[in-house]
Amino acid sequence: MDRADMFDLAHLTGARKAPMPGRLPPMLATLTEKPFNDPDWYFEPKLDGYRLIASVNSGQVRLQSRNFHDYTVQFPAVAAEMATQPVDMALFDGEIVALDEQGRPCFQCLQHHIKKNPGNSGGVMLKYYVFDLLYLNGYDLTEVPQSSRVKCLDKTIKTGSTVKAVRRFEGDGQEIFSASVKSGFEGIIAKNKHATYRPGKRSADWLKIKAVLTDEFVIIGYTPGQGTRDGSFGALVLAQYDLNGHLVYSGNVGTGFDEALLNDLMIQLEELTTKKAPSNLQLPLPSAITWVKPELVAEIKFAERTQGGLLRAPVFLRLREDKEAPEVKTPVVEAKL
Repeated sequence: MDRADMFDLAHLTGARKAPMPGRLPPMLATLTEKPFNDPDWYFEPKLDGYRLIASVNSGQVRLQSRNFHDYTVQFPAVAAEMATQPVDMALFDGEIVALDEQGRPCFQCLQHHIKKNPGNSGGVMLKYYVFDLLYLNGYDLTEVPQSSRVKCLDKTIKTGSTVKAVRRFEGDGQEIFSASVKSGFEGIIAKNKHATYRPGKRSADWLKIKAVLTDEFVIIGYTPGQGTRDGSFGALVLAQYDLNGHLVYSGNVGTGFDEALLNDLMIQLEELTTKKAPSNLQLPLPSAITWVKPELVAEIKFAERTQGGLLRAPVFLRLREDKEAPEVKTPVVEAKL
């Protein structure tokens, strides 16, 4: 008997009979500023990897990114282990993470694996951490409360050397946040136990709380380099989309680059050069900008946002090749007290 047969989906609140969707955009978390304590919420460590929806259908597996790119070939060990799950049909939500030699999450290791070693681990330790169950054996579970979905997940998922279940905690969110940061995680994700799953939506029922402020920005141009950067760029010009779909200037970032990264970025920027600035661009901008098509997404660390929405003390961290420019929106920050 499959583990999935151990409970009655037909009488599970919110579950409905439906065909399994071919693809499902993941639910997204809203940024909030401080950890909090609340018995109605779960707390999970915030993972630093690629979000992947795993579909299992009669032993056939597909690993799909939030933008519906197929990553099954890139992670054959994950696909093989997911194929052994005790289900007929299911959709799992999770994150693929690469670990370094010390067992710590390493996003750069993951990107290097995807670029250089597709289909081969190349010495990188890969783990697929599963944290939600969205569909199971003929039933859509997205309208099932979070607390019931994770119970179904716990009864269903079979963990192994590559597939793992995310640990969730209850109670003292502040203590869990501190412990997660000390263990090398970026922060925590808080999830309302009573919330349903909202595909493709950024919801206040899921909150991300980070130890260091970071966010994604669209690269819309660059300023000319001088001195040791002559022939390259001096700073990247950053923006985010507002609720009306217009790009809003967020500031410039000129630190966080080594020589290899400068050269790699410059090659990509030159391929995207355009004579036109983005339409409806908000706020005054510095002069001498070479505009580029708004396609590259950068993750930036910063001290704070000014009242005008500009970044203070920004530092470039990395390109986010798993995210597309239209996803990069000015955040609605909600403080959960």
